[in-house]
Amino acid sequence: MIIVTAGHVDHGKTSLIQALTGTDADRLPEEKKRGMTIELGYAFMDLADGECLAFVDVPGHSKFINTMLAGVSCAKHALLIIACDDGVMPQTHEHLAILQLLNLEHLIVVLTKQDKVDNERVEMVKLEVSELLATHQRQTDIYVVSAQTGFGISELSAAITQLAQMQITKLKQTREQASFRMAIDRAFSVKGAGLVVTGTVISGHVSQGQNLYLSGQRKPVKVRTLHSQGRVSDNAHHCQRVALNITGVDAHRGAVRGDWLTALEPVAEADIAASKVICGVFESVLPFKHWQSVQVHLGNRHTMARLGLLQNLTDGSALVELQCEQALGSIEQDRIVVRDSAAKTTLGALRVLDINPPIRAKRSIERLTYLENLKQCDSLTASLQVQINHHCVSKSAFMWANQLTEQTPCLADEQVINLDGYLLSSALQQQIEAQLLALIADYHQQSPELLGLSINRLQRMTHNHYPLPVLLKLTDGLREQKQLQSTRGLLHLPRHNLALSEAEQLVWSQIKQQLLSTKGPLWSSDLATGLNLDLTVVRSLCRKLIQLGYLSAIIKDRFMLTESLYFYADVIRNQINTSGEIKTADFNSIIKLGRKASIQLLEFYDRSGLTWRKKKDNSRVIRDGSIFIASDLAEEHRS
Repeated sequence: MIIVTAGHVDHGKTSLIQALTGTDADRLPEEKKRGMTIELGYAFMDLADGECLAFVDVPGHSKFINTMLAGVSCAKHALLIIACDDGVMPQTHEHLAILQLLNLEHLIVVLTKQDKVDNERVEMVKLEVSELLATHQRQTDIYVVSAQTGFGISELSAAITQLAQMQITKLKQTREQASFRMAIDRAFSVKGAGLVVTGTVISGHVSQGQNLYLSGQRKPVKVRTLHSQGRVSDNAHHCQRVALNITGVDAHRGAVRGDWLTALEPVAEADIAASKVICGVFESVLPFKHWQSVQVHLGNRHTMARLGLLQNLTDGSALVELQCEQALGSIEQDRIVVRDSAAKTTLGALRVLDINPPIRAKRSIERLTYLENLKQCDSLTASLQVQINHHCVSKSAFMWANQLTEQTPCLADEQVINLDGYLLSSALQQQIEAQLLALIADYHQQSPELLGLSINRLQRMTHNHYPLPVLLKLTDGLREQKQLQSTRGLLHLPRHNLALSEAEQLVWSQIKQQLLSTKGPLWSSDLATGLNLDLTVVRSLCRKLIQLGYLSAIIKDRFMLTESLYFYADVIRNQINTSGEIKTADFNSIIKLGRKASIQLLEFYDRSGLTWRKKKDNSRVIRDGSIFIASDLAEEHRS
């Protein structure tokens, strides 16, 4: 467990931690010289059963507010420290407002420097603090102490110890559900060991020898040794301070404050691990403008951003989109502190709902309704249910966006359908299936002369809303249920049988005889002239004959009998088996259709994958000999 401090400068935060732990958290010479905290400081308190409690000491001066935010951004438990002689001061207000925005689980107020005032002053400060807490709608215990005399220290220590024991028991029950994630706050080299990074474990656990992923680097790093809560250890877990000796870090980039370490490999899908655009619900404490320039803080990183308003909500919050200059490395449900661009006032906090928002239709009714539904979710299971009802969710992307392990119960829920790595609900599955059947039915009505649709074209007709693996699985299921059929790779309804009418059958017989007598390809205009038919009618019929497999177009508007293509493919195979290759002149001398037709045929086979053209001597070799096998040609397509 970790407890952070907060409060105005020179209110005794560091002295209180030293009284509780015996450790002076101010480690820098400049801090000793000036008598004030500048950088984050750390101290540890031993508990029962070998457990240890960590304290993070933050600066109280307004100039170091960025460092303070780095220390408290992932905090769940805090001490708000107020000096009895000063009372509530400006940074007291600001620090408490920030802690409130971070949705703390526990806050303990400590009144320090009791030895410098009388009892009447203590009571006045207590009343002042109670009024301050009331404005933030928070109730908590108030302890009065003196770090110099030891007054009240034992009572405060006992309260902190009791809280720590309760939290440690609670954390042990949820430790395995989340994957390891840590915000780096220090990175330095140790002679004989190499690079060491320190930080707070936000979720999951880490072990010696484990591979991790550093933000900004695809190659994994390895944990050589680690310290947990100030001690040498083999492992560490959620809500502990750790120091990791890691290897494999890119020497050019290195590791810096603000980086993240995760056990999950960043997903490649839309590169959401490095997304600079974030959607969420914004809880504001001060008014803000659409597209206002702001400064945002998460973990140990801060960057400039634009705050775009999507919709104001009835409870006073707002749905917004952050467009950051640099990636924050956020995940769903993170809380991002938002300050004005000059970093003088805190505007509010953003609870992250979506780290991979769409580029278009950001304010559509469907999108805003979806975000409002996500806002209402109070559990991971509820959030997943909303998402799988709305769209097909990539399992790997969802695991990354929530830093989950495979053991997370909601991923194995019976109500969650897993189709080739995508999660969806039964309601969404039925909706997609109905949409696919309707699209194919409409296609049949508009183009009755065509057999059906390829799966890729069907996906485009859904505006690419659904991943191809999902559509493949669902169409396979519809075929098993006899609701769809597939003929030569084209999907169609069972009742849609592409067949020639009596008139078309007669014309087809004439076209076939014309092609057989010519023994080569013919243009559609030649066919129209020979049959004394309109060119449009001939072209339409030829398209239908291609769908049925009777004809093939070697180039646009020039057709040949499919059986002839199989025959000439055997000619090419035999020649290559004999000579090792086939040249254009050799092929032309064998088939005797003219040089132009020979070149067009050879290029057709190149495109189809049967042959491969060698550029140097303009000859061909076999590329895929398994296609255009005469025995595979249906009997109905042979003469």
